[in-house]
Amino acid sequence: MAMGDETVLERILNGDEEPKDLPLPLLQSITNHFSPDREIGHGGFGVVYKGELQNGTIVAVKRIEVNQITIDDVSFRREFNSLININHPNVVRFLGFCSNTHHIPRKEGGEISLVNVRERLLCFEYISNGSLDKHITDELRGLEWEPRYDIISGICKGLFYLHEEKNIVHMDLKPPNILLDDHMVPKITDFGLSRSNEMSHTTGQRFGTPGYVAPEYNEDGKTSFKCDIYSLGVIITELVTGRRSVPHKNNARVISLTF
Repeated sequence: MAMGDETVLERILNGDEEPKDLPLPLLQSITNHFSPDREIGHGGFGVVYKGELQNGTIVAVKRIEVNQITIDDVSFRREFNSLININHPNVVRFLGFCSNTHHIPRKEGGEISLVNVRERLLCFEYISNGSLDKHITDELRGLEWEPRYDIISGICKGLFYLHEEKNIVHMDLKPPNILLDDHMVPKITDFGLSRSNEMSHTTGQRFGTPGYVAPEYNEDGKTSFKCDIYSLGVIITELVTGRRSVPHKNNARVISLTF
């Protein structure tokens, strides 16, 4: 790997250059050849690794294998198209991409043959404080109300930007897909299921996480900004109460006020 490769990534991080095609040897080098001990999470359809530049800067590299689920690079193209023009403090920064095809041996019927494996890689800023699901507790423990409010506010701002400025429906909004930085600023990530709001219906296989998926998408494949708002409501309820659902009315205490 040439030293200039890391310099290019540093310039992108500094905002001096736009996200671009990154060399595979660079991504291999900074992740120690995608070592298991560099794995920091699983996004939709991909594994995320920690990459470290020689100057100590940390980035995240998402590796997507093209298979029967992500056939025709659908997940990669959706994520790339959503991220390439996004610039908002509550959405994770996109730094670059890479396409790669390699061969692996496979034994079939007593014979060994080489099989093509296609993978796509995406590079992002590294967010140090983990995902929101690691910080959710009930209302009596954990975060004080003010940081909870700030997190909710930040998610709303990021989602408003995606909807109003970029016309993007995220379609997989949930606590594991919201990262928190050192100052607990939330950043929306994982755009593998995202799409333009013009694509209002899904006829093929549907994806999503139970409990966060809007009923109209789960039942009829209809997609819209309302799907994200439904997921946002679940997240807010979970962040405020520590659970996804509102307690049953029979378990709620009713207080009568007299004026």
